Amino acid sequence: MNAAPRRARPSDLDRVVALWIALTRHHETLDPAFALRPGAEVEIRMILEAQLRDPDTAIWLLGDGAGAEADEAFAIAHVSRAPPIHPETCRAEITDLYVAPTSRRRGWGRVLVDAALAWAEELGAERCEVRVVVQNPTARAFWESVGFGAHVDVLQRRM
Repeated sequence: MNAAPRRARPSDLDRVVALWIALTRHHETLDPAFALRPGAEVEIRMILEAQLRDPDTAIWLLGDGAGAEADEAFAIAHVSRAPPIHPETCRAEITDLYVAPTSRRRGWGRVLVDAALAWAEELGAERCEVRVVVQNPTARAFWESVGFGAHVDVLQRRM
């Protein structure tokens, strides 16, 4: 693999939005709760634009060629700090990770995770979390293969 991840810039917003929507469409096939409302792209664009400006959030893009149109994978990570009531005061979360179906099995997910973890560690994160949709055993297997394991079960009840 010759590709290396690069930090997204404001000029990459259109590509980040497209990849984020692709990720959400994939999740929608697993659980209808992930379906996007009509007109959601406007709100998504505003959220991602704010994340690009946030010093505690990083977005990476990855692809084979030059230019944003070649980017077929992305990751978003966020670092948060907690009051000093527990020994751990800084943690990271990889909130989003997506590799387009035609670009999978190239090691890109692992490269994006490595970039996110290195960045988070530089900012003082002591641990990193991810959330995996229960109906996505492939994603769970991926996260376990890069060293993540269960920490807290999140249970839900639909109303």
